[in-house]
Amino acid sequence: MTSRSLVLVLSTLLFLPVAVIGQNSKQELNDQLFEAVRKGDPASVTTLLDKGADVNAKFRYGMTALFKASERGHLEVVKILLAHGADVKVKDTFYGATAMTWALQNDHIEVVNALLDKDPSSVDDVLMTGASDGKPELIKIALARGGLSKEHLTRALAIAMSDKDTAAAADALKAGGAVPPPEIKAEILQSYVGKYKSESGMEITMTYANNILGGAITGGRQYRLYAIDEVTFTPFFADDVFAKFKVDGGKVTGMTLTQGKTVTELARVN
Repeated sequence: MTSRSLVLVLSTLLFLPVAVIGQNSKQELNDQLFEAVRKGDPASVTTLLDKGADVNAKFRYGMTALFKASERGHLEVVKILLAHGADVKVKDTFYGATAMTWALQNDHIEVVNALLDKDPSSVDDVLMTGASDGKPELIKIALARGGLSKEHLTRALAIAMSDKDTAAAADALKAGGAVPPPEIKAEILQSYVGKYKSESGMEITMTYANNILGGAITGGRQYRLYAIDEVTFTPFFADDVFAKFKVDGGKVTGMTLTQGKTVTELARVN
């Protein structure tokens, strides 16, 4: 072996372990941070962040330390993570959930407020969770924050009114100024029941049960719909999706499905 080759080998042996140790040290700090967050230990969390732990390090399914703090309801830890730049908009790769999702699911109201302080745009999530889960307290928080559109308030009220178990949430929305969707006569809703098909082969089946119109694309899930007007409907839990029925001479002949910028014409199948 030449002297030059020997130098290269020695350099590799000397410096490669240093890099590996550095990487391991960083990972160990991140792992320790996650464990401190899980335990709800504000002092250790602060110390580890000061040592260089990554506040936005990703763990299983892309979740971060903020997810665990929000899930457990560790308010002081949440505040520390947010002060160190924790990203509140990160979504995990399994559920598509955020830290707010976990705080809402586990009724950690103070954590919800802390996350709203950082990201006011998540107020819509708070509103819809309050409506669908029948939690008036969440609705009151969302209303107090403001910035809610009339359309979102109506959507939330339609959701709350669709289930007797969420009546208290509906009352809170009405008290906050939410306007209910228009009431459509049962015979009109029943007239929309049937199958509709596009030229490309898309099929939609419309159903009617318990005073609610429903629609499903063949092979897909069933969506409950509420009325925008007598011929236009939108799903309870989907933005920018609208079904508009075509009526000619009192007979339903088809529908237009709008999904964002995509518009599909469907004819009624007799």
